[in-house]
Amino acid sequence: MNKRCTAITVALGLGFLLFGCSGEAPPEIPQTSALDQMPLTLARPLFQAGYELAGYYELDADNDGVIEALAVLTSKLPLTESFLGDSHALLFGQHGAMWSLTDNQQLDGVNASTELHDLTGDGFPELLVFTEKADTQLGDFVTPLRYTDHLIVFTYTPDLYLVELGKFSSRLSGVMRPRSTVGEWEGQPAIQTAQDMPPAGSPLWSPFRVETFAWDGQAFASVQVREQRRISPIVPWLVRRNAPWAAALLILGGTLSLVTITITHHSRLRERWVILGLALLLIAGGTGLGLAEERLCVPVLILVGLAGLGIGRQVATRLTAERGEK
Repeated sequence: MNKRCTAITVALGLGFLLFGCSGEAPPEIPQTSALDQMPLTLARPLFQAGYELAGYYELDADNDGVIEALAVLTSKLPLTESFLGDSHALLFGQHGAMWSLTDNQQLDGVNASTELHDLTGDGFPELLVFTEKADTQLGDFVTPLRYTDHLIVFTYTPDLYLVELGKFSSRLSGVMRPRSTVGEWEGQPAIQTAQDMPPAGSPLWSPFRVETFAWDGQAFASVQVREQRRISPIVPWLVRRNAPWAAALLILGGTLSLVTITITHHSRLRERWVILGLALLLIAGGTGLGLAEERLCVPVLILVGLAGLGIGRQVATRLTAERGEK
């Protein structure tokens, strides 16, 4: 029995040493730095300039025995600072034992991500690069800057040059990452984008266009356009902007009413006149706040403050009645 317990104890001890107390698998050993790996060592100047590897694909050898490799390097930046960086799509070729950098395409946008998809149906995957960018001009009051995402589709020629097959963008007001997507249309791969449309009808709804592009043998052609609607970004923006002030006025109204009822109960002050004075004070305060702070809904602030006044009065009256019964 003691031998069995000892064996179990030793096994548990080894398990803790191997996997840690949390029971999770040990962390993977970090891979060698991209600066020390071929062919990425050929992009050393970009790595030294602060670019990071967003995707790397080593492809099968072609009929001539040449091995191609695709890599994307990008700047990792907040979107509000995207004008400070860009991205690069690189194509490498290996002839025998020698690697060479055969093409380098500079791309708009930062924080790149990559995918491989056969969008043209030729049996060879294309390189899809997604990047994000903030427009430099000021937008509306909903977002300080408007954000756009770009999708660029690359293929490569037998002489090892990158060829841009198509460039797409998506842009929705109030959405920081309106990502273009890759899906299907009538059984074939397709790209779908989303773009804001001019507002029409109710200001509470924002129309946008969803457009689908598919390869027609020579280029990406628009095969479907649909109009959809979403809640206008103005609505959540106004709610977020007004909610803290409305909550403050609600609490203020309830507190003032509660204190007033308590004081007038023990004095000769007439409750109705004091409440009326507080109501006028909240109306003036809500109006002044709306004039001082941009984009505040004054009627809502006043109504919420008066509601707090009523709630406080009901609470004070109930507390007074309970004390009288005792």
